[in-house]
Amino acid sequence: MAVRVGVVGAGAYAQRAHLPPLREHPDAEVAALCRRNPVRLAEAADAFDVAGRYTDYADLLADDSLDAVTISLPHNLHYQAARAALDQGLHVLVDKPLTLRLDHAQELLRLAERRDLTLMVAFNRHYEPPFTKAQELLAHGAIGELRLIQAYMAYDWDLWMQPSDQRFTGAAAAMLDGVSDTQATLLHETSFRGDAAANGGGFFADGGAHVLEACLWLADSPAATVFALMDSPEADLYTALNLRLESGALCSLACVGDTPTPRDFGFHLYGTTGAIHMRWGHLTLERELRDAETFDNRSMPFMGSAPGNFIDVILGRDEPRATARHGLRQVAAMEAAYRSARTGAPERA
Repeated sequence: MAVRVGVVGAGAYAQRAHLPPLREHPDAEVAALCRRNPVRLAEAADAFDVAGRYTDYADLLADDSLDAVTISLPHNLHYQAARAALDQGLHVLVDKPLTLRLDHAQELLRLAERRDLTLMVAFNRHYEPPFTKAQELLAHGAIGELRLIQAYMAYDWDLWMQPSDQRFTGAAAAMLDGVSDTQATLLHETSFRGDAAANGGGFFADGGAHVLEACLWLADSPAATVFALMDSPEADLYTALNLRLESGALCSLACVGDTPTPRDFGFHLYGTTGAIHMRWGHLTLERELRDAETFDNRSMPFMGSAPGNFIDVILGRDEPRATARHGLRQVAAMEAAYRSARTGAPERA
């Protein structure tokens, strides 16, 4: 029998990243959508042929025919929506971050465990190369003991601070290349990322969360101590971050939120017997007394999607690639980073 799923927050991102893989999964049925805007709700439900239509997620959660929900809302609403869904006995997949507060994340983990429910966080890097290949190599000891990660992400994220009619002008217009008219309209209407309270901060709370969590995941360790410098902790565009992990490994991260080009990233992982270097679509493995090995997307594993994995976990067919505990680690480190940026001192995670 198919897993009946409700999608809470059926906006631009959910229509791109949640609904297509759910619709394609042979054992999932998208049974309900929720959007506050009734016109946009009808458009999405018609496009994906979904019968259940709600403008209030409390009404969707009360639908006792549902087995699970995905949540794609402004970050400051994740906790209350996830808690309400778990209280209703529903399995939950929530976009990152799990919550904005560590105590809230801990509460959700306890609730999911107590009720024996699946709670996952949709960290994309757990499914996409080159990160999947790096994780595979690290798990097999390809570079020995991981000692240091150096990473950066640069992104023209400041466009979210612009009025909607100015958001995708100039160089940023390239971001809409190949995007459908419907998606373009939804992206113009998206507003929460530029709202520090709804987003949980600036660029580091959004795009930077991916870099931070990827480091913790690849190192398989929570953060112990965090020291952060930000241009403005209230609405940051620039962040320089140093972490000591509980494993003993060190991390140095840089996030830039107003680049003139759409986006870039780089990861360098150094171990006792080798190193891994990553850029978009490429990974290079360097080991002692061996020639360097280079991989591209054709030779690195795609691990499906978070929604697809979520369904398989519910059905007992797979293990979660991005667990609630991964989400908790990211929230703990993120909270410590913003605290450090305000105090000017290292903070315990």
